Amino acid sequence: MLSTAVAIDFPVNPVAETTDQFAEPQPAPPPGVFAIGPYASPKRAREHGLVILAMRLTYELVDGEQGGYYLWVDEAEKDAIYDQLAKYQRENKNWPPRPLTALPSDAPASPLSLVGYALVLIIMFAAQSAWPRFTELGVSINTKIFDGGQWQLPMTALTLHGGLDHVISNLVSGICFGFLINRIFGAGLAWTLFVLSGYVGNVLNAWFYWPEYHGSLGASTAIFGALGMLVGHALAGRFSPAERASLKHRAIPLGAGIIILLLTGFSGGNTDVLAHVWGFVAGIPLGALGYYLLSRWPDLSRSKSLLVVPLLLIALAWGITVAMNG
Repeated sequence: MLSTAVAIDFPVNPVAETTDQFAEPQPAPPPGVFAIGPYASPKRAREHGLVILAMRLTYELVDGEQGGYYLWVDEAEKDAIYDQLAKYQRENKNWPPRPLTALPSDAPASPLSLVGYALVLIIMFAAQSAWPRFTELGVSINTKIFDGGQWQLPMTALTLHGGLDHVISNLVSGICFGFLINRIFGAGLAWTLFVLSGYVGNVLNAWFYWPEYHGSLGASTAIFGALGMLVGHALAGRFSPAERASLKHRAIPLGAGIIILLLTGFSGGNTDVLAHVWGFVAGIPLGALGYYLLSRWPDLSRSKSLLVVPLLLIALAWGITVAMNG
């Protein structure tokens, strides 16, 4: 007795909706052969055919006389084939994913903003050299923050450095990560989130050590915040309803970010490692926030006016510091 076709409801390769899914396949397969289908197109059928070939089995693609396409397979292997097709369906449930937020195609402020970042660090380092008390006023000290209410210090500390090697290192790495976040978020939003990640990371770092005394300075907290932003942006896309993938796919961006953090954030004899870690942690939700904002308002990626925000935040923090210690 000849086998009948069995329709399989796989989202990756749905069968044709215009054919009778449970009718006898036409032409009827010969004895010992099982027909899978009907498929709406030969392309859809061949996708399942690749799964069969990967099992080192063979199939024949047959045009249905009443519409649709069928895969003829060895009837003895049909159960094993169904198991593999079900696994294929689970692993490719939402493939291909929806494209992530488009990269800004024209961001003339991006190169200038990288220069601006470098100038801020150079000017502030020159001020430190000219006025040694400048460093004392702006360093992020947890006792001053939590006991003295100087909540601006986690921001001012981002602009200060402990020496020439320190500032050069943060110039180079900041420009590299700044370029990446500019390409994803646009310059204005990127630098705003960059500064915020550094501020939040410094607050978390100060809280971790408090009530014991701890001080820190340098832009590296925000630089690793930028790394977290890249991870958060990628995770936000993969966790959206249209792009939920398997756990291993969702873990790729986070795993890659942690590896980069381990390779670059734990070196140096006087490195505040936990400031790097907290910056990275703070950057992840901010990167996800950036993804959400761009998905709602794509023009934010090209907004030059947002470039004023990080400068105002830094200027405000220094203004408060000078006023409180004047």
